[in-house]
Amino acid sequence: MADAIDAGGSDAEPPKKKGFDFSIFLKHVAEVDTPIGKLYLFPLRDSDIRNFNALSSTHAVERIREFIPCITSLSSDYGLKQERVGITADQAAKLSDQAVESIAEAYALSNGLRSAREGGKDREPMVRATDEPATAFLDRLLCNEVEEQANQFKKLREHALGSTYSIFDQVRKASLALGDTREQLERLTRGSSFDAGIGRTPSVEIRPLGIDNHMAEFSARMERERGEDREIMRLTGQASSQSAAMLQELEVAARTMLEKLDKRDKEAKQTTKIQLWIAVGSVVVSALLAGASFIQDWRNNKSGDDWQGKVLEELKAANTRSTKLEAEHHALRQKVEQQNLAVNSRGKKPVSPKAAPTKP
Repeated sequence: MADAIDAGGSDAEPPKKKGFDFSIFLKHVAEVDTPIGKLYLFPLRDSDIRNFNALSSTHAVERIREFIPCITSLSSDYGLKQERVGITADQAAKLSDQAVESIAEAYALSNGLRSAREGGKDREPMVRATDEPATAFLDRLLCNEVEEQANQFKKLREHALGSTYSIFDQVRKASLALGDTREQLERLTRGSSFDAGIGRTPSVEIRPLGIDNHMAEFSARMERERGEDREIMRLTGQASSQSAAMLQELEVAARTMLEKLDKRDKEAKQTTKIQLWIAVGSVVVSALLAGASFIQDWRNNKSGDDWQGKVLEELKAANTRSTKLEAEHHALRQKVEQQNLAVNSRGKKPVSPKAAPTKP
């Protein structure tokens, strides 16, 4: 039979330490009495999730039986420097199906799977079907919890990669522009008539009647070559400018990425502190609510005991009055009978006991 969830851990108060004690988040969430002793059930770890994904059984009872050594311990003492006293697979195999169902019932209803059981933002609650065994319900809860944690990790990874890609968008654009300019420069250089004529002395064929035409053609060719030289110089300057711009974009992107990483680290630390304080507040509120519930139960029990005592006193008083009335009634009947005997002895009509006056 599953015991009530013990959120307070062991009774012994740990020694006070300077700073925050993270071990309060490693306490067990339930405890169950079994034939091999009391088992303490702990929340899921990353290694437990991997072990659950590696389960080979298909039947719910056998799957939970294989998974029990991952979440149970024979001792409630567990912390950052102290490992769990787990049970072996052979001990888990010796547990009866009823014991496995009891363990599954306690763990399914514990705070360790509360988010999977009750749902939350963008997460549907898991409703237990009518007459559904505890092992089957726990198996569905664990599958849902494993899937949710995988989705959270995927979203976090996509967010991190997306922010990194956005930082280097300008760098990629500058690199593409530089590549286009380089291709234009290479294409113009390969097709340049100046490069094709390097090392050659242009020959001018002098004809008697075509000197002006040859001079015009030579001038046009020289002008075309000078234009190509100017275009090459322009593209070279443009490539140099774009290279400098790309280096500047790369420097800005690297600086921005480092600033974002530093900011994200600070935000993560702040978020962690806030979550820790929220967890501590939740523990304190839970302790206060537990204390208020204990006081309320004590008052209810005391009120019930007082009411029962008053009822018993009233019953005793009523019994006393009833006994007294019976004695008076008996004495009155005897007196009436004596009067009847006296009347009979004188020869008169006897008086009926019913007609005799009764004492209130």
